Amino acid sequence: MASCHADPFQMLTRTTTALLEDLVDPANEAVWREFDERYRPALFGLARRLGLREEDAADAAQETLARFVAGFRRGDYDRTRGKLRSWLLGIARNCVVEMQRKAYAKREVRGVSAIVDLPAEADIEPLWDNEVERVLLERSMAELRQHSRISETNVHAFELIAVHNRTPGEVADQLSISVNDVYLAKHRCLKKLRERVAELRELYDVM
Repeated sequence: MASCHADPFQMLTRTTTALLEDLVDPANEAVWREFDERYRPALFGLARRLGLREEDAADAAQETLARFVAGFRRGDYDRTRGKLRSWLLGIARNCVVEMQRKAYAKREVRGVSAIVDLPAEADIEPLWDNEVERVLLERSMAELRQHSRISETNVHAFELIAVHNRTPGEVADQLSISVNDVYLAKHRCLKKLRERVAELRELYDVM
């Protein structure tokens, strides 16, 4: 199984619906890897938001995906009982609870309660949406660096402004370009970034 830190920069072109259609075949390892790489970063981030340490969050994300795929292949998902992502998040919540209980059980000898208090499933959905948006932005930014026709200088200028909060004047001085060029770089990169985030969001259609 891929690491929770699997390359987040892989270009995505197939919708989740298309992936799920092929995921029912246990022999299709390529589809499993693509599905894993698409959703593991968001599941890892969700587990962290729900209070797990990094190592435990990685285990929870891995277990969530394993249970989801196994259940999906068995036909456990019932469309009449809710959206597919609700089923996924229910599995994720159970995995996080189990990891929390294991962690607290180790501390009980020191008098720490093992009671786990997590948000209700409905309250987890906004956290999930935030994590998916974070992943989409990271992927889009990586593609902007690696695959777009925008120059490296323009991308660097955009990162300095958008990520590192540098002023246009500071960026112009650092990169030896005009302030006008900095504004143009920001406009081009932001436009491309928004377009790609929108495209990727459609690929995550059923989740």
